[in-house]
Amino acid sequence: MVIFAIDLMIPSGGVLVGVTACLAFASVVFAFRHSTSSGIWMLIASMGAIPIMMWLFVEVWPRTPLGRRMISKPEPSGSYVWSDAAKSENADSLIGAEGIVLNEMIPSGLVQLGDQTYEAFSETGPIDAGKLVRVVRLDVGRLVVAVVRERKRMDAPMSQGTGLDRPISELDLESID
Repeated sequence: MVIFAIDLMIPSGGVLVGVTACLAFASVVFAFRHSTSSGIWMLIASMGAIPIMMWLFVEVWPRTPLGRRMISKPEPSGSYVWSDAAKSENADSLIGAEGIVLNEMIPSGLVQLGDQTYEAFSETGPIDAGKLVRVVRLDVGRLVVAVVRERKRMDAPMSQGTGLDRPISELDLESID
């Protein structure tokens, strides 16, 4: 029981709980080696101690000063830690705004929107510094951005810039005739 109590104060990832179980089993075995009646009493004591220790662990320990320091209280869903962008009153107006990435986003970094700098998260993976991005949504108080792709003119051919838009006379091909 002492080792189980020590496990409450030293986070061992359950190693000390396993040691406690092995020691409890060994104590029952040695009590049976001494005599059958002492083995039965040790088994009853061990089986009775398990629910008592679990009750102390679940109900009593979180109310102690050490337990309060070691167990964090769950935060209500409306009390996230918001970034500067979400704290501002116009956080929703930032959705759709375009800005420049100030440092490489892997996947988070800084984005400048107008004259303000905000922490942002990349929706599409890493983004190089200097790229133009657009705010697509707010997610847990951070701006989520995506790269703005340049669109070609609608009247420009799809092959523009690939070499396939050159006239046939420039290709020096022999006549098929």
